[in-house]
Amino acid sequence: EQMENIKHVESAETYAFDQGCEAYAEAGLKAMEESNKLEKKGKLKDPLFIAMENLFPESFGAHPDELINLVENSRGHMIEMLKGKGYSESQAKQEAKDHIKATFDTGHLNMWRKYWKNDPNKSPEQNEGEFNNWFLTKVEDMAKKEIIGHVHLVDNYGYQDDHLAPGQGN
Repeated sequence: EQMENIKHVESAETYAFDQGCEAYAEAGLKAMEESNKLEKKGKLKDPLFIAMENLFPESFGAHPDELINLVENSRGHMIEMLKGKGYSESQAKQEAKDHIKATFDTGHLNMWRKYWKNDPNKSPEQNEGEFNNWFLTKVEDMAKKEIIGHVHLVDNYGYQDDHLAPGQGN
C-alpha cells in the first residue's frame, strides 16, 4: 500500500516549482493578451512580458541555473496552454519566448561572491579571476538561451545589495 502511495506522491519542492511555472505561464498569457490589445490599437512598441528576477543568493531562482530552469519550464507550460488553444508548436514557442523572460540584476549575481569557495592554493587575483569567469559564463548561458529580457545594471562589492553605479564596486 505504501509503495502504491509513493507512486502518487510528489515532493513539496517539485509541486511548488510546477505550480510556480504554471502561474508564470498564466501571467505570460495575460501579457500576450494585453500585447495583442495594444497592437490592435496601434499602441504596441514591444511585446509586454513578465520577468522573474534573480534575487538574493538565499532565494530560489537567484542562481542563474535556477532562473534559466524557471523561465524555460514556465515557457513550456505556456506552450502547452497555447497548443490547447489551437496554436501551432512554433507559434506557441515564439509567444512563450516573447512573453516570459527574466530580469537580470548584475548586483544580485555578484552577491554570489560571498558564497564563492576560494582555492587556498591560488592567489587572490586568481580566485577573483575564477569568480569573474564563472559570472561571465552564467551571463553567456542566459544570453544564449534568450532568457534575459531586462537588465538591472548595478554594482556592489558582492556582500550586500548596495546599488552602486557601475564601476563603483568590484
